[in-house]
Amino acid sequence: MDVMTRNKIPIRKTYENIAQKFVIFYEQLLRDSLKSYLLTRKQELMNERFEILSRYTVTNVTELEEKIKQGILVEHPSWEDLIDLKNLETEIQGIQDDIGSL
Repeated sequence: MDVMTRNKIPIRKTYENIAQKFVIFYEQLLRDSLKSYLLTRKQELMNERFEILSRYTVTNVTELEEKIKQGILVEHPSWEDLIDLKNLETEIQGIQDDIGSL
């Protein structure tokens, strides 16, 4: 089957074919696929989080915030990074919650 033909097959049919090929339920394949995607996305966000924490030699949001408040770190760009870090942590927790619901 060439690429053009393969791209015209509805995704549901592709999942059904793969589930049949590996002798698993369609719903289980969907669940496992989604879990794999979420775990990959979570790892990407955790890497971003680690990069920010490493940049300031801190281990968590609270420590970064304290260093900014104490004047150990200059406010710019550390405040922006703090906001990004908080958003990342919220998104990571949301993904973890989604994984837990599977």
